[in-house]
Amino acid sequence: MFHIIFSSDENYIKYTAVLINSIIKNTNINLSFKDICKNSGFDAPKDSSFSSYKAINFDNLSSEQKQEGYIFHILSDNISSQTQNKLNSLQNELNQIYPCQILTHIIDDKEFSNFPISGAAHSNFLTYYRLKLESYLDPSIDRCLYLDADMLCLFDIRELFAIDLEDNILAAVNDPGSKKRKIKYKQNSQIITHKFTNDYFNAGFLLINTKAYKQNQIEQKCQSLAQKCTYIKAADQDLLNALIPSDKLLKLPIAYNFSSISFCFSICKDENPHRLNCTRAEFMQSYKEPKIIHYGEKPWRFLQSYTDSQNRNINDIWWEFALDTPYFKDELLKKDIKEYKLFAALGAEILRVNSGIFGYFAIKNLINNPQNDSNLSSDNISSELFGLCCILGEMIIYARKHKKGALSVLLKIYKMKKIFKKYNTKQFL
Repeated sequence: MFHIIFSSDENYIKYTAVLINSIIKNTNINLSFKDICKNSGFDAPKDSSFSSYKAINFDNLSSEQKQEGYIFHILSDNISSQTQNKLNSLQNELNQIYPCQILTHIIDDKEFSNFPISGAAHSNFLTYYRLKLESYLDPSIDRCLYLDADMLCLFDIRELFAIDLEDNILAAVNDPGSKKRKIKYKQNSQIITHKFTNDYFNAGFLLINTKAYKQNQIEQKCQSLAQKCTYIKAADQDLLNALIPSDKLLKLPIAYNFSSISFCFSICKDENPHRLNCTRAEFMQSYKEPKIIHYGEKPWRFLQSYTDSQNRNINDIWWEFALDTPYFKDELLKKDIKEYKLFAALGAEILRVNSGIFGYFAIKNLINNPQNDSNLSSDNISSELFGLCCILGEMIIYARKHKKGALSVLLKIYKMKKIFKKYNTKQFL
């Protein structure tokens, strides 16, 4: 059986249901897990930052490990009876396509009262729930996969369970952001600064060797470090990156956790050593065939964002699965989604004005006069620029909310336009 874990509050269950649906619909029922094991494995190119790995030997697996079927574990602080009934119905319908079971585990936020409020843990402690494997997984389970709910699966995910993790604690994908990150913690009355390396991974995707995870006491070490932290920005992601040794981390290709913003632009290690830890050639291979899309611009808030290598709006791809998700599609359609059009319209206006002194006053006007937003339109923005316009427009919205000055916004806009011009992903096709 293949154990897949999600963390979702009541509001995010419907998005988790879409991800579950995409996993089932992309499972090739004409192939057995034994077939997949025969065709797995990866030989990383020479000097690659990715890890090479072998396929597990199917014949050496236990009967439970050989058994086909997914067990989806949803970790939550509360799930209503109505939502639970919908999950039961979803399970029964998807089970007709491929064997699956949806289990829910209610965890008390109080267990994490000593953990820092940061990053994804700004309003609750859901993001930390994944750390407590022993609370919800049977001791006999040797591996599991954690996925963020804002993802979409585009491949047969059993491929991941065919990877021989050997003695690695987990397999993960490099984070696309800057690697100039750090955490600070108190030890023996001193403040220690831990600087992250270029191997810093995104914790939205974790293929976990549960045996090694427990043997290395990662849960306990995370709790101990969390209580000592004086500066931390990315919650459990920072904790895991600080505690997983580099030689116990299997580094997977970017395709397994392809960040949506990378469809717009990406900066690779042969262009800047502190960004994506892969070459441009390696990145483009993943770009052309992403296996899991990780949405920063949530499709339930943005009906349009970036386009893929085939010029498809990536948010349309998510909605194709959403509208095919039993028992949740009606709930997903209830929202009136239009705020993204304002972001794009503001961004288009930014691109229209110059970056000089006139641009400064134009941006100041956009920040200070939201009543004029109705005069702007996103109707004629090209699909290639739409995502960039959303990024730029959100800078204006942020400046309004946090009372930022026009000069600081102008500098950020200049930097983003420069990055897009140099690293726009499509120009490398």
